Amino acid sequence: MLSESRLESALIIAPHPDDEVLGAGGLLARLKRQGTSVHVIFACVDGMKHYGLSHRTTTDQRMCEVRRVADLLNFEFSVLYQGLDLIEKVDTVPQRDLVTAFEEAIDRLRPDLLALPHGVDFDQDHIACFRAGFAAARPIPASCGKHFVSRVVTYEMPKLTWSEQAFQPTLYVDIAADLGTKLEALKMYESQWRTVPHLRSAETITALARLRGSESGVEYAEGYRIYRWAV
Repeated sequence: MLSESRLESALIIAPHPDDEVLGAGGLLARLKRQGTSVHVIFACVDGMKHYGLSHRTTTDQRMCEVRRVADLLNFEFSVLYQGLDLIEKVDTVPQRDLVTAFEEAIDRLRPDLLALPHGVDFDQDHIACFRAGFAAARPIPASCGKHFVSRVVTYEMPKLTWSEQAFQPTLYVDIAADLGTKLEALKMYESQWRTVPHLRSAETITALARLRGSESGVEYAEGYRIYRWAV
């Protein structure tokens, strides 16, 4: 389970709005209660035609959703590419540009914890963000002028059931006290919310949290994969 030692700051990299809540909404709610400073970087915010909606979303609509969720979970956020028709095309951005953006954020914000989307995914935007974030967090000593992030993890989302390799958590975060807040935040992403049996339904998200909880001895949990945990 997540150490009770207080984290001063955390950085979450999310390819699109709602990924941060699907993967780490319980953790975000818990960090809010602990007074941790949290910043979320959204790689891309755009309108698009979604399966399950009869109309196309707009960039303004998506940004309105982001602001509501940020207010609920008390995080600051920034957007790399807004309204540029890059949704599901982030992999077309030069990786060096993504790495530089993430490096600059890491050095500026100096997080104790960096959470990335998992790298084994059918979504090319998620893969691009993982690879760039992983490169940005490479272990260059602080004496060289680069912030060393002591804790680097990837987060899980229900859609990873459709993956070339099953997600295998090596870190569990107890979210029994925070599942309600996570679901509330997800419902604020009205353009993304779906009913069962969709993977972004309350029932599916709750079922995954119950599974991870059963693996770690609590009622509900989120699973993460540790890439670095230096103490």
